[in-house]
Amino acid sequence: MRQVLRRSLTILLPLSIALVASGCTTFSDNDAVARVGDVELTRDDFDERLIELGVGAADVVPLEPVRDEIGTWINEQLVADIDLGALYDQGAAASGVVCLSAIVVEEEATADAALLQLTDGAAFADVFTENNLDESLEPTTGAIPCLGPQDIADNAATPFVAAGAALGPDTPFAAAPLLDTAGGVFGWVVLSFRSFDELDATEVDGLAGLVDVSGAAGDADVYVDPRYGTFDRDTGTVVGLG
Repeated sequence: MRQVLRRSLTILLPLSIALVASGCTTFSDNDAVARVGDVELTRDDFDERLIELGVGAADVVPLEPVRDEIGTWINEQLVADIDLGALYDQGAAASGVVCLSAIVVEEEATADAALLQLTDGAAFADVFTENNLDESLEPTTGAIPCLGPQDIADNAATPFVAAGAALGPDTPFAAAPLLDTAGGVFGWVVLSFRSFDELDATEVDGLAGLVDVSGAAGDADVYVDPRYGTFDRDTGTVVGLG
């Protein structure tokens, strides 16, 4: 029987609308929530977006996920004329986003051997099937959720995130240690950069809300209703005033 690591690779970095505690708001029926150039996010359109996230029209909603959703809409407008696939395939240094596949092993030597196989042209699926010990990963591709600019910045000290953020078409593979809460190594992960063509439809749809839009935002006319905050052009997010 194959050995399975006792510690599952903790790699999911979810943003949950239900778990934010900083401030709440209710909605009125007038004014635009946000605007980019001549395109407005109306109150009705924004309410529909929230309903799609499971928020009812009469709900009192925490401010942070509201700002996140407004920021996502703004980013979608800013990247509307950008070739997302071409930008993403330049790597995280250009797009701010990286989508990875992972193989979890116990020993550094095993990680090095798997890395060599991939570098020599072996199919990822074959190396994954032969070596992976983490049954929580997607069973054939080892795909993990895409990391956006904030994920990468917030977890820059995590070895696998730092290694993954450096990957791209020219350097598609890397290995990194997995650390427990005390900083001890409990396993290793081999990472593979997934090109735009390898992303599924949901991941492709999500890129617009993740890519680094600081360049596009520099010249754009962006407005946010001050009740929710203001648009930070450097981070591509809506932040509170003051």
